[in-house]
Amino acid sequence: MAERPPELAYGLDERPPFTQALLVAIQHTALICPTLVLIAIVVHATGGSPHDAQRTMALGLVAIAIMTALQAIRLPRVGSGFLLPPVVTATYLPAGLAAASIGGLPLVAGMTIVAGAFQVLFAQAIGLLRKVFPAVVSGVILMAVGMELCRIGMGVVFDSSLIAEHRFGNVTATALATLGPIVALAVWGRGLFKLLCVLIGIAMGYGVAALLGVFTAADLADIAKVPPIALPSFRGLSFAFSSDVLLAFLVAALANGLRTVGVLTTLEQLNDPAWRHPSQPRLRAGVGADGLGCMVCGLLGSPASAASPSLVGLEKTTGVTSRVVAWYLVVLLLVLACLPMLTLFIAHMPRPVMGAVLFFNGAMMFVAGIQVASSRPMTLRSMIIIGFSTMLAVGVLVFPSFFTILPPAIRQLTGTAMAMALISATLLNLVFMLGRWRYGDIAVQDGLPGETIDTFLRRQADGWKLPKLEIERVVGVVRDLLAQIQPNRRDGSEIAVRAGFDDFDVRIQLSYQGALPSLASQHCNCGDLVEEQGFADGLSGYLSGVAADRVDTRSSGEQCEVVLSFRV
Repeated sequence: MAERPPELAYGLDERPPFTQALLVAIQHTALICPTLVLIAIVVHATGGSPHDAQRTMALGLVAIAIMTALQAIRLPRVGSGFLLPPVVTATYLPAGLAAASIGGLPLVAGMTIVAGAFQVLFAQAIGLLRKVFPAVVSGVILMAVGMELCRIGMGVVFDSSLIAEHRFGNVTATALATLGPIVALAVWGRGLFKLLCVLIGIAMGYGVAALLGVFTAADLADIAKVPPIALPSFRGLSFAFSSDVLLAFLVAALANGLRTVGVLTTLEQLNDPAWRHPSQPRLRAGVGADGLGCMVCGLLGSPASAASPSLVGLEKTTGVTSRVVAWYLVVLLLVLACLPMLTLFIAHMPRPVMGAVLFFNGAMMFVAGIQVASSRPMTLRSMIIIGFSTMLAVGVLVFPSFFTILPPAIRQLTGTAMAMALISATLLNLVFMLGRWRYGDIAVQDGLPGETIDTFLRRQADGWKLPKLEIERVVGVVRDLLAQIQPNRRDGSEIAVRAGFDDFDVRIQLSYQGALPSLASQHCNCGDLVEEQGFADGLSGYLSGVAADRVDTRSSGEQCEVVLSFRV
């Protein structure tokens, strides 16, 4: 990172005092623990007891500790080098529940390993897949995940057996007592109260559940039976694999990979005031470490964990992004894994409390999907992708009986809202890539063409609905490059300029007769070196002073061509 932002108390490579580092690690732990309930939900779906959930939670905490260490290190292909502790992720919950109902925890563990391996492969192809999974497709996938989580949460609360056991009023009151404080603190809370809104809501839910008899003395007695300290048990781990849930886990891995890209980008912005574009090597290493961590979760028999946006929010609030804190957190998580009373207390979480938390998480993920999908200028293509894919995903939830009678090969592609959203959005995006490039041309002849080229580029950019900052970047770079081309242009010859845009990249092509300019080698402001280019006449080096994301040059005799590419 170039420099530490002034609002940070301790930057990425700085060492906070012991007390402050420990307190920050404790706060991170407080946000991690509530997500352990997702493990309890998966174990419950297998028919397991709270004690089975407790054992799995202990191993899940070990996996989270390992993942925290994997992200904190900075190797060439593994680790983002950030303080990026994970949480048990709801993104994998629909797939995990499907696997649990078919093959129990062994199938959940085995398919989690497969999904983690897929995410590692996805990490290596992030740059290549940018146009296949643009913001509009990624947003639709996240919206579908949110819908699935809300459906699961409401199913937990409105389960007929739960209502018969504890009465509708008690179940509903417990759920509302959990959801109400979460929403109130998320909207009106400040500082740590806002960040810990889910934890506070869960505590309130436990209290109301105890008053209404949903959380009973028998639950407390069961918790009191376990020893206060015990090492996690690795016995009995087994793995199974099935093609029946393969697509569900691959979709979850894809959604999780895209989500991790967003978390890493946010961390880059938080740690670098001069940030302009994501670092592709760091993204690959960070998403790859997240995938490796997912594989570790599966190897330890636990559902998947992943990078957490809320913990990044905590770093922003405390002003501490030092990765030294990661090692304090690793120790705390390993200690918690040896406290079975705490994990069993979470395993006994009242189901209305679980459902309320899932509903909140699902609703927030749905809105996050909307924000991602609409983060780029909205075109007719985008509207069709969002509208059709979202409605097809809703159709899977509203008319499940239709999709269950389809042939098995098709059912796996259309059987869940997540799968339907991914397939439909991706296919529509690929179809709409045809004819996406739009071009404009201008010929520049004498003198520095500043005003003429500026007016032309701004007119084109306005038609493409580019953000103002991107317009100014493109205009400034092209103007500077033309100034360097002028001394190398043959007298009397024109410079042909072609500007194109395909909703992802701006491409500026300049063709003229003369010689290629000699450009100095230095670092650009975006944090990455501009890609090295090979000139036709043997000149090679890094282009700088021209802050494009990619520069291609070639010459044949006196005919020269320079192509600038900008990611927008």
